[in-house]
Amino acid sequence: MEKRFRIIIGSPIDYEELVAYIWIDNEEIALVQKEEGVDRMRVEFFEERIKTNLYLDVFIEALQAAKNELLK
Repeated sequence: MEKRFRIIIGSPIDYEELVAYIWIDNEEIALVQKEEGVDRMRVEFFEERIKTNLYLDVFIEALQAAKNELLK
């Protein structure tokens, strides 16, 4: 089964730390950032781009993959 999500690591100017962009079904949904430390990571949703529904297992898997990439 092909993964329905993709994680892209970036360094936007608004953040001191790297962020992980979450794409699901070819749509940019959110980013995960660790500005407050690795124990206080936050998810920021892109309001104008959020899908009205997502499969929970795909979203959880994408969140975990984003976290893992930021912890490398």
